[in-house]
Amino acid sequence: MTPYASVPTRLQRAVDRRGGLRARLAAAVTLTIDGKLVDAMSANVSTGGLRLVSDRPVAAGQEVSLVFFLDGNLVCARGEVCWSSTTKRGLTTFGVRFTDLEDDAPDLIDSYCRDAIC
Repeated sequence: MTPYASVPTRLQRAVDRRGGLRARLAAAVTLTIDGKLVDAMSANVSTGGLRLVSDRPVAAGQEVSLVFFLDGNLVCARGEVCWSSTTKRGLTTFGVRFTDLEDDAPDLIDSYCRDAIC
């Protein structure tokens, strides 16, 4: 056993803090916010939600519908923007907590996150 075995990795800390597996995901995501389409790019995904980046402002508390592809499968969901901040470059980075996932989306996301870690 190495002396570092008891030190949690960055991924383990993220899992403990968020309560689920989170994996990097660079995918185009189309959101509908207040009836308007907003294009965004995902940074990571978990069964609980997505971290996104957009060139449009997005506010915490907004309800959204979103669609994206995950390993060739279309994922449709509804969610709520939990947090939002502006980057130094003027982009908006924000987190969406899923409130409803259609069909087999929870299994697809869980499988993707598990495969990304292994």
